[in-house]
Amino acid sequence: MGLRVDINKGLVLLVAAPYDETIVDWIRRLPERRYRHGPHDWIVPARREHLRTLCSVVGELEERGTEVEITARADARLARVDVGRAMLRAGAIEIAGPYSERRLPALRALPERCFDAERKIWRVPLTRAGATAILALADGSNELVITQRAGRALQQSATATAAAQGTALDTDAPPEPRRRSPIAHWRHYTAGPVFDNPARPRLDVPGIGLCVRIRVDPGRRSDANPSRRALSGERSSPLEQRHGST
Repeated sequence: MGLRVDINKGLVLLVAAPYDETIVDWIRRLPERRYRHGPHDWIVPARREHLRTLCSVVGELEERGTEVEITARADARLARVDVGRAMLRAGAIEIAGPYSERRLPALRALPERCFDAERKIWRVPLTRAGATAILALADGSNELVITQRAGRALQQSATATAAAQGTALDTDAPPEPRRRSPIAHWRHYTAGPVFDNPARPRLDVPGIGLCVRIRVDPGRRSDANPSRRALSGERSSPLEQRHGST
């Protein structure tokens, strides 16, 4: 079966049948949990803060494919806590939990969301807009818990650039020309081959830190060398073709 969740008066009853080390490991993370040798179950006080943590544990197990059975009276008690569960499944975020009139407008406002009526879950693609909206919903209220895997995926998607996600790519558009400063300036490297070169002195520049500083002069660009332009496919000027490189 997996995990069975029940409530009897002021106690949550948790039964892992058959015994599963993963289920037991997550049960042990619940505050004030206690194992009973007689009925072979775990009990947890049915307080609001404990029930919220229980919702998080249920989400972690469901995300890992563990079957979780929640009895009718346990489901009614969890509905009073009004907490949804955001899980990572098949490359998207699934939000499950009891029906909530208060949470419904926020779920409907999630970008590209769709509702699976058969499974009674909301599904949101891992786009930048969707990830940002889910994180904002979780941070701005106590109505949503996010599993560890889903949290990492949401953070990565929320901080990814639009080009990395392919949302604003135009394969037919010509590449943008590389921007160059028209005046001489300093370029600072804090990482990479230039920074790792022991022959280059390192400076402690305020606001930047330890770095390698190189002066860039637009009048002496490296691509002014005809041999470099030949490798890149550029054509030499007529003056260079007449006199050659110097």
